Amino acid sequence: MFKLTPLSDKETRNIEILELLRKKGPISRTEISKITGINIVSVSNYINNYLDKKLVLEKGFDASTGGRKPELVELNVKENNIIGIDIAKEEIRASLTDLGMNVIEKMIAPISKGPRSDLETNAINLLDEVIKKSKIALGNIRAIGISITDDDFAFIEERVKRHFGIEAFFGNRASCAAFGEKCLNPAANNVEKILYMYSSLGQGVVIKGNSYEIDKDEGEAKGLKYLRPWPSAFGMAEVAKQEASKGIGTDIVKKANGKLDNITDKTVIEAAKLDDEVASNIVRNVGITLGLRIAYLVNLFSPEVVVIGGGVEKGGELILGAVKKMIERLALSEYANRTKIIPGVLGEDAASLGAASLAIREIFLRA
Repeated sequence: MFKLTPLSDKETRNIEILELLRKKGPISRTEISKITGINIVSVSNYINNYLDKKLVLEKGFDASTGGRKPELVELNVKENNIIGIDIAKEEIRASLTDLGMNVIEKMIAPISKGPRSDLETNAINLLDEVIKKSKIALGNIRAIGISITDDDFAFIEERVKRHFGIEAFFGNRASCAAFGEKCLNPAANNVEKILYMYSSLGQGVVIKGNSYEIDKDEGEAKGLKYLRPWPSAFGMAEVAKQEASKGIGTDIVKKANGKLDNITDKTVIEAAKLDDEVASNIVRNVGITLGLRIAYLVNLFSPEVVVIGGGVEKGGELILGAVKKMIERLALSEYANRTKIIPGVLGEDAASLGAASLAIREIFLRA
């Protein structure tokens, strides 16, 4: 499983150096030492270890200010690739990246309904396809990160390991998506403390170099009910189906091609953008409910940034505006005034890209 518990000092230094290499490389050992505060001897030891494992490359020399020119190092993106795979209820998404989180190939496949072995086969087939389409040699794939809805799907990790002979890790979808936004959202990647809200899954995830998760039983015991997944009735699509079934006129049904079964969160949001009253009210109410939950978590964790993702952020100001009003009304003023509310930028790829970013993290944690 991904290491999402507090990191040791050594592991923290590994991650600090990885982030600098990703954001600022090529970079010299001296510059890494200045920025991180890690002494130059320790930095050199870390870099030499990465060189031995072919995770980084030496890249010429920096300009000299006198004496020997400092040697530059950068991530070895040509020989190291990662795959992140997100297993949701109805589809599987795979994203193949390099060590710098540059996306090389992405693919989506539906999940065929059947026994557990079918889900394993769906995942293996999609991984085979994305590798084949990318034309990346299997030997260059260093790890596979797996984003899952719950631990019931953890068995897939062992099957993936056996099939590909590659290290594989798994983690909760909300945590994976949070790390994806932390890594790739420009408004979030330099922030120390983040709260990520993954749509109607309702799982609050706070990151401060680590991910803090509270499962259902622990949340009940501590009274932290707002960290539990939401009941399905809080979802936009479910509410819209209930309203449409009453015969209320709404563009939601038109967007769903006249069929209630085709109503999704996306069709509700599309109708709301056309100023459909029913859809607008549903989206706004979801924003109010989400804002209530976020206000509670802002008081609990005092994050600098709240990222709203998983698809609900597509509701734009109808969602974000309602969230902001609830935070202004219910959160402590000192926290509310300094907390930024931003939409996620990765959309439905957040969990697969997050799984890839966490797999890269694991490689460096173990280096």
